[in-house]
Amino acid sequence: MSTSQPATPAPAVHAALEALGADPPQVHEGAPHGVWAAAQDCLEFLAEVLVPGMRTLETGCGASTVVFAASECRHTAVFLEVHEGEAVQRWCAQHDIDTTVVDFRAGSSSQVLPALAPGDLDVVMVDGCHGFPFPQLDWYYAAANLVDGGILVVDDTQLPAPYELRRYLEADPRWSRVRVGSQWVAFRRVGSGSLDEEWTSQQFFQPTALRVKALERKARAAVGRLRRRIGG
Repeated sequence: MSTSQPATPAPAVHAALEALGADPPQVHEGAPHGVWAAAQDCLEFLAEVLVPGMRTLETGCGASTVVFAASECRHTAVFLEVHEGEAVQRWCAQHDIDTTVVDFRAGSSSQVLPALAPGDLDVVMVDGCHGFPFPQLDWYYAAANLVDGGILVVDDTQLPAPYELRRYLEADPRWSRVRVGSQWVAFRRVGSGSLDEEWTSQQFFQPTALRVKALERKARAAVGRLRRRIGG
């Protein structure tokens, strides 16, 4: 499903947003209001872009999981503790939100994500463990499945590891920034497929001297081809 098409949100998603504000699920012990929730503007952005039937994945579990479920997405949530998923499922049941199409996967994303085969994804949200290198690992394993034009959301960019991921993505022309929020950022993927690459393919991070040498090699090769055609 293309995320470039105008979104028609599921009817339940706005009611879910209101309920989350008034009565959030009790997911994370010690968290304010019982859950480490994404900021309101981030949840509203998700509600804006999500369409019923989209294939979606997030690392983390909480208020955003409710929005994915209320949006009737075929969603996968990867989170650390079993009780987190159970708390979200109880809250959704109390608020008449169907979670039967949500795949709750408890465990470290460093172990769960490499074993998943989610297929093509329309939206990926990186909001699990925020210690380095977890945001980078979550991006590497999950965002490789994003379709061309798919949306990537990186939450808590005020923290060092998510911020470094944001910094990398903003330098890479294969990721187009579409929204900057209070403490999150969203990108649209330009292209698709594996994220495997050597540093030599990452022209945007090469020192100026190396970029100049690469351009000189390309220029010499072009001149050589031209001379051969003229000589031939």
